[in-house]
Amino acid sequence: MLCPICNSEAEEINKGTFDGTTFRCPRDGEFAVADTVLKTKRTATTQQWENALELAKHRAKPNARPRILTYDF
Repeated sequence: MLCPICNSEAEEINKGTFDGTTFRCPRDGEFAVADTVLKTKRTATTQQWENALELAKHRAKPNARPRILTYDF
């Protein structure tokens, strides 16, 4: 599986109850991406993905995995 942010090799980790995919990337760390985002934002630039991850990190509770949602773009 490829990281949607940097396109490097990433691991899909526990899905849990979240409606999306959770990634473990050596560069970008652990984060989740909503299925809607994966379907509609695949052509977004690396910079757009990085910005979305930063917004998700700011929104996440302490020690929680960030979740990239549609309004992060």
